[in-house]
Amino acid sequence: MKGFIGTFVATGIALWVTARFVPGIEIPSSAFETLPEDAVTFGMIALVFGVANALVGPVVRQLALPFNLVTMGLAGFVLNVVLFLGAAYVSNAVGGSIQVGDYPPELLTQATLVAAALGSLVVGIVSAVARLVLPD
Repeated sequence: MKGFIGTFVATGIALWVTARFVPGIEIPSSAFETLPEDAVTFGMIALVFGVANALVGPVVRQLALPFNLVTMGLAGFVLNVVLFLGAAYVSNAVGGSIQVGDYPPELLTQATLVAAALGSLVVGIVSAVARLVLPD
């Protein structure tokens, strides 16, 4: 259970950093202007991203392993972008509010793909560092 809470906190920190510093990614609840509503909404978004990375991510990465080997890791990066957009879609569907580039409403625009690529990169790096720092 401690590992889940640590991962949840690390994902929350990573999403907060991403919302603050990556252009094109906006999470209105990350400002925490109205407590506790914003904290609950931001926690729900972090939970969706955590579940996507913990449950869906490993399965899809295993299935994409041959493509990842052939493309020397590029498929893994593209997979992270797709998982980022998928988690944003699910969090918007369950009541969270996250905007990635032009999404919503436009899913496959250049602004959306660039923001998702930068966002997945920042979330990956920050959550990895946060998991190293936080006790397990």
